[in-house]
Amino acid sequence: MLIFGAASFGAKSDRVHVKVSDTPTVREVLAAMHAQHPALKFALPPPETGRLAVNHAFARGDNAIRQGDEVALVTLVVGG
Repeated sequence: MLIFGAASFGAKSDRVHVKVSDTPTVREVLAAMHAQHPALKFALPPPETGRLAVNHAFARGDNAIRQGDEVALVTLVVGG
């Protein structure tokens, strides 16, 4: 999964790996992120209501993620 902003600073990388089933949903990926990367919890939305970018479009909940999809965590950005 691609990560940006404060999450990438915390992980010291622009991506993290997460172990999930063969065809996970957005909800399952977010739950796995919470469990497998506890240091990033501050940047992760709740699995029940959160969204991820899947192939450059926001996706929620039951949206399936397939092998080869680009998945990214897009966190809030502040500034002026």
